[in-house]
Amino acid sequence: MRRDRQGSYLIPAFGSQGLAHVQYFFMRDRLVLKTARSEVEITFGRNLATFEFDARTYQIGSMSKGDIIVRERDRVVIEGRVTVSGVRLQKVSTDLEPIQRELAFGLALRSEDLSRQSHLADVAGTAGG
Repeated sequence: MRRDRQGSYLIPAFGSQGLAHVQYFFMRDRLVLKTARSEVEITFGRNLATFEFDARTYQIGSMSKGDIIVRERDRVVIEGRVTVSGVRLQKVSTDLEPIQRELAFGLALRSEDLSRQSHLADVAGTAGG
């Protein structure tokens, strides 16, 4: 994996669409996915994040227990799991196939950040007594 001058990770895009840019801003808890076809911005809240892709709105549920569920209204479009090596998407709807690699990599970056935050909170709690 390599990075560009702006700090984005460059990963192979879906099909033959060249390279995609994936950047996670940990201080803002924001993920940006850029492909030749589209740009997706995801800002995470405490338990929910929403994003738009191809004129549809999707919701990402809490990732705190290691499960990844993305919905469009009441329909589950992605099911996945945080693993030791990143994120494994087990079910991906055809709607989101064009950005599945970028989304998986970006969610792995966020998962790593959540783990780091949890570890720091544990260390601070232990140090406090």
